[in-house]
Amino acid sequence: MSDQSIEGPAAIPNESYPSPAYAWYVVGVLYLAYTLSFIDRQILALVIEPIRQDFQITDFQVSLIQGLAFAVFYTIMGIPLGRIADSHSRKGLVMVGVSLWSLMTVLSGLASNYWQLFLARMGVGVGEASLSPAAYSIISDSFPKEKRGFPINIYAAGIMCGAGLAYIFGGIAVQYAMTGGAQDVFLLGNLEPWQISFVLVGLPGIPIVLLMTTIREPVRKELMSQTAEVSIRRTFRYIRKYWIAYGSQIIGTAFFVLTVYSIFSWVPTIFIRRFDWTQGQIGPWFGSIVLVFGTAGLVAAGLLAQWLMRRGVKAPYSKLLLISQVLVIIPLALMMAIDNPYWVLGCLAVTFLFLGSPGGLPPAILQAITPNEMRGQVIAVYLFVVNLIGLAIGPSAVAAMTDFFFKDDLAVGSSLVIVTVIASILGVVILGLGIRSYVRKLDEDAYS
Repeated sequence: MSDQSIEGPAAIPNESYPSPAYAWYVVGVLYLAYTLSFIDRQILALVIEPIRQDFQITDFQVSLIQGLAFAVFYTIMGIPLGRIADSHSRKGLVMVGVSLWSLMTVLSGLASNYWQLFLARMGVGVGEASLSPAAYSIISDSFPKEKRGFPINIYAAGIMCGAGLAYIFGGIAVQYAMTGGAQDVFLLGNLEPWQISFVLVGLPGIPIVLLMTTIREPVRKELMSQTAEVSIRRTFRYIRKYWIAYGSQIIGTAFFVLTVYSIFSWVPTIFIRRFDWTQGQIGPWFGSIVLVFGTAGLVAAGLLAQWLMRRGVKAPYSKLLLISQVLVIIPLALMMAIDNPYWVLGCLAVTFLFLGSPGGLPPAILQAITPNEMRGQVIAVYLFVVNLIGLAIGPSAVAAMTDFFFKDDLAVGSSLVIVTVIASILGVVILGLGIRSYVRKLDEDAYS
């Protein structure tokens, strides 16, 4: 098929959407899966100090487990898994993914050296790479286009909920485990407290898989044709045709996500080192901020975007994302000048109110300009770039500045602020340069 045949979503008759009650049930199940994925992903941030002590490693080596180990296969596997989501059972793909990352999280708790933990975290990345390409596609086929933004944002709120719960309950569990010391665990042998933490957060994957059996594979809608089968090569040709619209949204968001993951990875350590807090202190405080303010910001952004769309505002998702990224710079910069832990927590609360938006807005932005057959692959490309920049580079950039520039473990807070402010400024510039191209793409699809 020639390049000329690549068109936007066609107005081909489709079957009706499922009932709102069932559609929201599907969102709820996928939300729980996404929440669990972030609990499994972020629990590591609370056990950095005991892992460093047991394996005798530096901040930079820890950051490679936090970012690179997870991101390598999360990004590499995302695109072929997105292709599977576009051509095979999305429900089945999610079930396999949840099972795999839960197993690999448990294996992370059985690691006895640095490289075993590194490989286990790679496996977690492979499993989690299957979720979002399938989930966003399922949700898009469960709601009409004009009602899609809010449920996508609710699903994306699993980021903040999962991270928040990981810090709240993880902090309490880690503190309890640290107090009790190493323990004999049935069938698993003698485990250190940080190892037990990984095992505990891996087990809830079983009920999530059972819940997935209760949902149906949705009918695909907004197809380019009734028989089209879109290859990865054709998807890349489509992205290249509208490269400014896609590139600005994806890369601009990636720098925003770099800020999110850097904060997720290092805030607990900042409080432990700088203010002598324990995991049991910072975990519930930071987790509550992420859960309440991050989720509030994410949901509010989705509702505001739909309100603006109903009033005829063009590209409301993109404009809200840009505004959020401008506003987040202020509380980030203030964190460097404040020496009171509770005022720092206040800055974090304001920060997460604005950081919530990249969870749901970018996928909605991309779904709006992408044909159904390409949605899983486009989301996979988005996740590839976002996680390569945000997850693989973000935590390591902070650690590298701490280890190699400041050469002082106590300077991790300064490192975090410098890296995140620079990233946010870059994101603002890139998003701003691409809005006009994105609006033109929306207009082209509306009149095609």
